[in-house]
Amino acid sequence: MSSFNFTSHASEVKAAKDAAVTKALEMIGLQAEGYAKENITRVGAVDTGRLRNSITHAAEGDDTEVIGTNVEYAPYIEYGTSKMKERPYLTNTTLQIWRGVQRKSGGHKRI
Repeated sequence: MSSFNFTSHASEVKAAKDAAVTKALEMIGLQAEGYAKENITRVGAVDTGRLRNSITHAAEGDDTEVIGTNVEYAPYIEYGTSKMKERPYLTNTTLQIWRGVQRKSGGHKRI
């Protein structure tokens, strides 16, 4: 009679998957940061460069990458005011990242 030994490699597979997700999120965050900085320039929202230079990204939890700024006037640039038209740079960044994910996944992934 034959005997079989099975060895589980589930923990190694999970660790490799988690590392790949972390790396992918970092790459997406870097790309989004670059898009946002390009978009700020493109929409004409650069005076001193403070807002553009403050854009950064960071991991939040295991499956989320956050991009943004702590500059207090950033929402006024993004959404406008009663005296200034909107100049969306983060909204455009989100759309650019979404299109890239859709293109690379063949249109089958949701974010």
